[in-house]
Amino acid sequence: MAFIGDFPQTPGFTTANFRQNTATKKTESASGRIIRATNATTVWSGTLQFPPMSLAESRPVQAFASRCQGSLNEFDIIIPNVSTTQSGYTSQLTYPTGTATAGSTSCTVTSDQTSVTILKAGDVIRFPNHTKVYMVTEDVTTDGSGDATINFQPGLITAVDEDSAGATIQVSNVEFRMILANDIQEFGYRTDGLVEYEIDIQEAV
Repeated sequence: MAFIGDFPQTPGFTTANFRQNTATKKTESASGRIIRATNATTVWSGTLQFPPMSLAESRPVQAFASRCQGSLNEFDIIIPNVSTTQSGYTSQLTYPTGTATAGSTSCTVTSDQTSVTILKAGDVIRFPNHTKVYMVTEDVTTDGSGDATINFQPGLITAVDEDSAGATIQVSNVEFRMILANDIQEFGYRTDGLVEYEIDIQEAV
């Protein structure tokens, strides 16, 4: 398997169904008590639908799908209305500070935006040394120095620290590292010359 680049965004998507998948183990005792636990991370998935495309528009999309070789190869993709912060600060420069170990659900950061809400609950982020995407669980407001703490889910699958960061946290046009969920890809060639196509995707963790 290999990372093969960014999935084509042209001509754009008309709909995006976004899914949050968390595996929870449940065991019920004789007394009726249900014990719940999880040892897996949340995995994002979805269905993205292109508008009816001309042949010229569809060929690069189909070529990229061919490069994916079903669910073998990974790609990055921006999901409409999901990948951008709702705070309005889309061009912020926000860096991790200190160390957040694997399993942590919070991280201290510093930003060039001071005394403002830089992230809103439900926003997604991607740390510089990660391909995993995390969801912010509470609004994030910086102090007068630009410092703040981000609370997120799921827990980190890889540690984050300021030395390994080397770049800002993605908060706008956040790229999800995905694979095609199905090995069979169907393109609908219509008699009016247009082509219909949608993709089922799931996060590559």
